[in-house]
Amino acid sequence: MGIFENMMRSLTESYTKNPNSNVGKLILLVSGQMEDLDETLKKVETWRDINQAEGETLDLIAANVGQLRGLATDEVLRILIRARVARNVSDGTMDGVINSLAVTLNTTPDKFGIKELYSDALTPEPAAIVITSLPIEVINQSGMSAVQFGKITQRVVASGVRVAAIDLSGTFAFSSQANAVEVDTATGFAPVNQSTGGTLSGSFDPDDEIVLPI
Repeated sequence: MGIFENMMRSLTESYTKNPNSNVGKLILLVSGQMEDLDETLKKVETWRDINQAEGETLDLIAANVGQLRGLATDEVLRILIRARVARNVSDGTMDGVINSLAVTLNTTPDKFGIKELYSDALTPEPAAIVITSLPIEVINQSGMSAVQFGKITQRVVASGVRVAAIDLSGTFAFSSQANAVEVDTATGFAPVNQSTGGTLSGSFDPDDEIVLPI
């Protein structure tokens, strides 16, 4: 029940409880202002969350942690804010890096994988890692490029450790049988509503790169 209805019900029997009466019209004016104020207060409370805040309000949240917006969209700025907070508390261990990346993309740690290159059979390198698993769909939805996320990742790892590569391989695959259709909701074609189906690999065009204040 709205504010107007509550105020009308609160009237004593001395008044006509008709919305079209003079009293009803007066209450309508007052209750309208009160509802607008209530809606504003609810938005203020909701926008304390960086996942809900937009525009200048999100800029103020970013300023609290020392993060500039630059040319970033709201969605990318949310990632930058979470990344700055996460790297401030990261201990530099593999688990710490994975947890920090999970916080940055607002997802779970099981979506990530890290490989240390010091024991790599082909190109061993001390103090270097490769991100072997990454929720590419989350990055695609934010509009952030692979290189931009790579720069964020470099800030999260311990000082002196190099992020050599990030594997952005997708999950999409064609049928293994030439004349048969294999139904697989995780790797196959997606329906119109894109609710299932495999993901494509990431791509990066240097001409489209937007420099972010990372």
